[in-house]
Amino acid sequence: MPAKTGGSHSFAAFASMIVATVISKYVWQVAPPFARVSEMAGELLLDVTGVVYPPQFVGSLIIASGLAFVWGVLYHVTRH
Repeated sequence: MPAKTGGSHSFAAFASMIVATVISKYVWQVAPPFARVSEMAGELLLDVTGVVYPPQFVGSLIIASGLAFVWGVLYHVTRH
């Protein structure tokens, strides 16, 4: 099973990170509320993990997580 789906999942993770970084940089400039959400998420991650994350990184992480979730749902729906 991993031989069949591993490539798709690894490509999804890689593509999500690349696309999320590009989208995040654009959204960061256009939508100030997104910047505030990123800062709040960064503060939450700091409280939970004790590690400081740059707000732009957290914004990319939020978008990448959403893209990966959508990719997984679409993969599951088309596969089953």
